[in-house]
Amino acid sequence: MKDGKGFEFRVSEGDEDVAYLKLPDHPGSSPGVVKRSVRLRELMGDYAGADVFLDFDINNALIGIEILV
Repeated sequence: MKDGKGFEFRVSEGDEDVAYLKLPDHPGSSPGVVKRSVRLRELMGDYAGADVFLDFDINNALIGIEILV
């Protein structure tokens, strides 16, 4: 699903428990675009929700969010 602002949300076809939100500045699906992933639980020790990973590019800009249920 895409909206007019360049957001794209996809649920994995092979695993419905995995979803990914591409933010407008995401450079695409070329290998190596994600330079660092940070697990939300590492930032918030008391976080109790779904497993969430924040993806950053080479400039440390947030480009995507992966959600594992």
